[in-house]
Amino acid sequence: MRNGDTPLMDADRFAAYIVRRLSLHDDVIEVRERRGDDLILRVRGNDVTVNLRRLYDAYVKNPDQLDAIMQTIVSAATHDIPARDRRDFASLRERIFPMLKPINLLVFVRERNLPMLVYRPFLADLMITYVVDEARSVAYINEQHLERWGVGEREIHELALRNLRRRTDEQAPYAMIGEGDQRLFIFNSNDGYDATRLLLTDILATWAQHVSGHLVIGIPNRDFLIALGDANPDILRSVAAQIQIDAVQRDYGLTDRLFTLVGGEVREYEMI
Repeated sequence: MRNGDTPLMDADRFAAYIVRRLSLHDDVIEVRERRGDDLILRVRGNDVTVNLRRLYDAYVKNPDQLDAIMQTIVSAATHDIPARDRRDFASLRERIFPMLKPINLLVFVRERNLPMLVYRPFLADLMITYVVDEARSVAYINEQHLERWGVGEREIHELALRNLRRRTDEQAPYAMIGEGDQRLFIFNSNDGYDATRLLLTDILATWAQHVSGHLVIGIPNRDFLIALGDANPDILRSVAAQIQIDAVQRDYGLTDRLFTLVGGEVREYEMI
């Protein structure tokens, strides 16, 4: 059992669940057939085989990471960007963004001998990856892309943050709800980058000036960020409890850990 009430899926139900979830990506992924433990996909004109047994074993070992496992499948199937030279990089610059992901995604990448993703370790078993935004999906940037484009990780990181800041200003305004110690700040645009806006420390610093106590931030899943002050411990405990639930139950779960801003940098927050 998981979470006290929800039973583990058996292998067949797990496979059916994976197929249903992949249907959300039917613009780039076509499920062709299942052959025993292998799922045959058609991705951008190429056949891709996904071994369900290995994924099911990972799910049984850590059921709470089901959404991370799902995203790993999509990432692995669509990881490659067509071979582009330096001129093509210039055309992609405006579509490169950072994205927070569970760091255990790297295990799957290594096991499948895929090109290593470009990433930076972050906090709470998360990492910063970098993607090219492809309308209804993303393509992860790997080390081979940097070599081909002739750019470094630092340049990609700084470019991705600038693009995220610009996109946030243009398309993803935050909501401010409540007053005093009940004031909340929320990003919930569902553009895939709401949690990653934790990296926009200038926005967090502005929020910190308008809450009671220290700023506390939660990113339970990819499409949600919430921030509040810690002056009222009852309110903070209530929000923290909901973050724990959402990190497990919502799609694209990330972490139930809390964060704060110290000296202009994001740090993990410890409940007292």
